[in-house]
Amino acid sequence: MKKGWAAVSDFDGTITLRDVGDHLLLYYGFSDKKTIEASYSLKVRVEDFMKRAFAGAGLSERTIAAFVRSRVRTRAGFTAFVRFCGRNKIPFEIASGGIDLYAGPFFKKHGLRVKSFFGRARVVKGGIKITYPFLKRTNLSLFKASRVKRLKRAGHKVVFFGDGPNDLKAAALADRVYAAGRLYRLCRERGIPASPLKDFSRAVSFLRKKRSEPCTR
Repeated sequence: MKKGWAAVSDFDGTITLRDVGDHLLLYYGFSDKKTIEASYSLKVRVEDFMKRAFAGAGLSERTIAAFVRSRVRTRAGFTAFVRFCGRNKIPFEIASGGIDLYAGPFFKKHGLRVKSFFGRARVVKGGIKITYPFLKRTNLSLFKASRVKRLKRAGHKVVFFGDGPNDLKAAALADRVYAAGRLYRLCRERGIPASPLKDFSRAVSFLRKKRSEPCTR
């Protein structure tokens, strides 16, 4: 059955202007710029980096929530985009290597509810323990791609938003891509059509025009 459009998005550095996990680690001195830059290699699994990096991050839930409220900046137009999708019954979900300890306060701050996949984190002695139950026997990069595939199999065309190397496989499968940072450069290098992601307003305009367009095979 042919349906309209759906959307899948990364979170850190895509919905937020800066990667929240990186920002926390740098701000509180639990990592350094060189280590974080190395984590963006195509050979590094985001989920593995997050588990290692936060294992020694002595941060409380209260500290993280306060950090999100005061220091995390949202990409312009995101709230309007979520509400537009809701009003027009456009499926939208977030697939992220980030964690619920900062995603929860973010959505609460903006009064939003979105279908999301985040790492589960809990504060333990000396740090934070992170698990990714939704990954099971796959990795984050393939999981993001699988969410795009799932919506396409259901008959949708898919718009994807991302900013990092682990978003590349999903971007290659999507029908429309809005990319920031490293993902935009990788898409250009590999000939994957992508529009620069500056804010979410262009995506709203695109979907407003296309939402009634049938999916062709």
